Amino acid sequence: MYSVEQIKKILVDSDHKKTIVLPEGEEPKIQEVANTLVRENISKVIMLFQKAESIPTTLDSKIEVIAIDKMDKEPLIQKFMDLRKDKTNLEQATKLMGQANYIGAMLVKMEKADCMLCGITYTTADTIRPALQIIKTSPNVALAASVFIMNKGEENYFFTDCALNLKPTSQQLADIAKMTAKFAQSFDVKDPEVALLSYSTAGSGAGEDVVRVKEAVELLDSQTVDFNYAGEIQFDAAWDKEIRDKKFKDCKLSKQTPDVFVFPDINAGNIGYKIAQRMGGYEAIGPFILGFNKPVNDLSRGATLTDIMNTAIITIYQALEA
Repeated sequence: MYSVEQIKKILVDSDHKKTIVLPEGEEPKIQEVANTLVRENISKVIMLFQKAESIPTTLDSKIEVIAIDKMDKEPLIQKFMDLRKDKTNLEQATKLMGQANYIGAMLVKMEKADCMLCGITYTTADTIRPALQIIKTSPNVALAASVFIMNKGEENYFFTDCALNLKPTSQQLADIAKMTAKFAQSFDVKDPEVALLSYSTAGSGAGEDVVRVKEAVELLDSQTVDFNYAGEIQFDAAWDKEIRDKKFKDCKLSKQTPDVFVFPDINAGNIGYKIAQRMGGYEAIGPFILGFNKPVNDLSRGATLTDIMNTAIITIYQALEA
């Protein structure tokens, strides 16, 4: 699997430089990341500032800087009204097109930028909402979903969905499995294997939540997919082939440990990745949002400079791979 450094090299070597929009220009860590992105030839950068007077003189001259208080917002307002139709009015559109998160999403929609990253000052909802309203999800998926890359040394696993969807339906779980397997493949994961998790393994338990996962597996069975998967399955059986061989006869998973773990709901996913972090010593990189027409990713408000840089690199890579 590609490391962040390998992905960075792919971006540096690419002749097709992508443009990332960073709506939180006032933040010093965002400014530092922006300077690094252009100085190391990783990508082009657009930065948004609420006021022209807040733009620092330390920014690299290759960064495109937009002061919201000075920009002509009429094209954005009109485009937003065209997109939202009867779901908005002129007053609402004018207000939203004064907000950096909405302007950033609109720049992506209008192909002025290829991707967006924010979240240092915005909540996850405030990052995702404009993306859902403006950029929208791909027509072949039922939802947007989040994925963490859980890394420890040479080990990398994909945990999904741990941050967005409260209780996905069977169709949504199937879509999450497909999106995350594709995401893993983009990182050069060979023949990804996907475990759809539950408190039951191969019928050992019962209940509505078990049925929901079983039906997701049946949906995958009815489709042509290019990855191996199994469910419903408990985490221990998914994680360890010896346990799996005892609990789940004829399981299609062949690796000692699969690459992708699809959690049945946000409770399990959020708790699971944090246990892996705190007790297992894994670094949680992300979350990355899958399913949008163009990449939009959310930062933790406590993100370190390294977190922001790594997430920016992967966001730009998502745009290159789109």
